[in-house]
Amino acid sequence: MFLYAPPTGKMKDATVFWHGGRYYVFCMYAKKRTGNDLVDYRNVWSAESDDGVHWRDVGTVIEDAPFPIWAMGVHRAGGRFVLNHGSFGAEGNQNVIRFWESPDLRTWTYTGEKRDLYPDARWHDRQSRLDCMAVLPVAERGRTVYYGYATGPGGFLRSEDGLSWEGLPPPQIDWDGLRPPMAGDEGMLEIGGAECINGRYYLVGGWFNMLGMSGYGTYTLVGESPVGPFRPDPAAYRLCGNSLRWVALWARFCRTDSDVLVNGYLYDGYSYENGRTYLPPLKRAVVDSGGHLRLGYWKGNDALKGDPLDLAAANVLLRHGATPAEHRGAALQLCAGPEANSFARVNLPSAIAVFDLPLSAEQGVVIEGTLQASSREPRVTAPDVGLYLEETPEAGTAILLEGTGRTSIGAVRLGKGLTCEWDDVTGPGCASVKGMIPGRRYAFRLLLRGNMFEMYLDDLLVQTFNTTHTPDAPGRTPQRLGLLVQNGTGVLDELRAWRMTQ
Repeated sequence: MFLYAPPTGKMKDATVFWHGGRYYVFCMYAKKRTGNDLVDYRNVWSAESDDGVHWRDVGTVIEDAPFPIWAMGVHRAGGRFVLNHGSFGAEGNQNVIRFWESPDLRTWTYTGEKRDLYPDARWHDRQSRLDCMAVLPVAERGRTVYYGYATGPGGFLRSEDGLSWEGLPPPQIDWDGLRPPMAGDEGMLEIGGAECINGRYYLVGGWFNMLGMSGYGTYTLVGESPVGPFRPDPAAYRLCGNSLRWVALWARFCRTDSDVLVNGYLYDGYSYENGRTYLPPLKRAVVDSGGHLRLGYWKGNDALKGDPLDLAAANVLLRHGATPAEHRGAALQLCAGPEANSFARVNLPSAIAVFDLPLSAEQGVVIEGTLQASSREPRVTAPDVGLYLEETPEAGTAILLEGTGRTSIGAVRLGKGLTCEWDDVTGPGCASVKGMIPGRRYAFRLLLRGNMFEMYLDDLLVQTFNTTHTPDAPGRTPQRLGLLVQNGTGVLDELRAWRMTQ
């Protein structure tokens, strides 16, 4: 599992909450893997962790509710904890948020129909969508009030005590030339998180068919106050998620005493319909000097490093290319394209070499090192380099960092030649890493378990993804780590690896 899933059943829309030095995950939960979402998602599953990495099951803390329990959020108000979740009203529309209270984050009591929250009729149609609220405590005039940001046109709310809510007119959003992601009763975004960082207010929400891509991504709106106006950040608009598939979704903030973290969830299959859901590693919310929100590596994930795995000592196999790889200790150099002409007469634009040591990826591995792309050949201006996850000697998954400022991930097939079919592309408008600058050395981290992986470059997220390339079944578990180079020289150096702790 990568990193957590209930041992049975099906989870979705996980949220992580921190309190008193402990991490708690809550998620909508169905006892069966298949079935009717409206009937089966009537439970809340929970797990706990002392380090945010290793989770122990608590089980169903809300079970067999008389109504659907969909996406949820947890906040503290006074001496109680409050869980809110989307649900369905009597007419069958997803237009109500229901509330539960707990003294200990384990025992939850439904607050009753009188507390149920529907769209405020002063501003919105009562049957319009209202689903799952991110709650942000804000200091106003010497006291704490609460702002709620929910999915749906009536999803902007305020509370004096964190439990009783009043509707507000929709927050002002200046889309700055961008087409709003939703219309009608859907609202602006499927809001996942709201947080104040360095005095600015960040809303993150998901939707699909954005930036010309059909996949599901999470996007960032930024404001100077909790009531807006909010604006999309054009330089880092897509915070995370995927361009052509539904693999990594959601973004919820989790504030601890020392960090602002972000959690999401991901599938091991091609989409929600045919993949099992998991909780990936927590990430650190990073706001750079320009005020752009990005996702970074959280040092707490170092707890995943167990027994060392000596990849650097393994032999290297050339899977594709015109020249052999140069392998010295922890360094591997590979040439392709015109760069290889001084070694061979064949001009192949790509080359792949792999370390001949099984990864034990079912248990999980953590791999670190450095990557660099360069060229001595003046005709090469944008060499590409990336990691190759070999699944069979003839196929694998590539994470290619392109010199043109783009990151591409997808299937690689070897035969008479080499073909790449990209499943995901990260480029302009994305907060995650977009390619690499030729000649510059970058530090990378790769977390791999089963067919799911997550990569960072200089401790910023590249992508969370999987090796599934067709809808029929989850992708193969990678067997070997390799280096992929296109039109230049690639160097993988300072290689270290560890088996994941359980």
